[in-house]
Amino acid sequence: MGLGNIIGTAELVTIGLVAISLPPALQYYRIAKINYNAEDAISSFIGDVTESQKTGLSPEKSIIQATTRKDYGPFSRFLELIKSQIEWGVPLRKTFENIRQKIRSWFVVVNFAMMIETIEIGGNSTQALEILSEYSEKEREVQINRRALLQPYVMLAFIWSVLIAVTTTIVSMTTSMMSTLVSSSLMPVTAAAMGSQLSVFSVGIIIQCWISGFFIGKISEGNLAAGFKYSAMLAVTAYVSLILSQNLLASVFRIPTAT
Repeated sequence: MGLGNIIGTAELVTIGLVAISLPPALQYYRIAKINYNAEDAISSFIGDVTESQKTGLSPEKSIIQATTRKDYGPFSRFLELIKSQIEWGVPLRKTFENIRQKIRSWFVVVNFAMMIETIEIGGNSTQALEILSEYSEKEREVQINRRALLQPYVMLAFIWSVLIAVTTTIVSMTTSMMSTLVSSSLMPVTAAAMGSQLSVFSVGIIIQCWISGFFIGKISEGNLAAGFKYSAMLAVTAYVSLILSQNLLASVFRIPTAT
């Protein structure tokens, strides 16, 4: 097996893993985009509901008024759904259940649930909603800071993928080069053996990096589904690192291509 054919199997494995990862990664991206926008808007929305209640409006009319105060981005279409359901006489708890099926962010779901509970219990709901709005804003800041702190760990995963590919290639080629120093007649046999060995190692490294992506997704975003995008990127990173390191080191070590 020649050095130019070493990556053949690894290339097929990389394409297969990326093909498996892309559909769920795109689906998660669409869901995450909605969730993140809802998380950014929920604090302002609760604050607007509070301000509307201060004017003496009923809880239902306060929510309707809050939905028309500003543009909440993609989250606005969910607020429009809430508004239309309330106007049709749907109870607040039923409205919450319908929204919970469409938004999968625990942060948004919990804040909505607390807002509905506060309104239904009654009493001094305006003060309670103000406290809820402040809590929601602080919790959102905590989440943003946590993700910012975890970003370096995401970069470390890519650095680790490059290092393991380069290190494995160096060890394999160094072993092969030392074998050829013993006898030049062993060079074609050694090159073929090295090609087979690197092919197996390359596939193993790519699969290992792909699996690591799920742990990175869980750590960075708290969801294994987020790992599909990281898995695909890590697999491609490992594959590119293997190609570059093998071609570069082959020219440095002057390892001939077996015929």
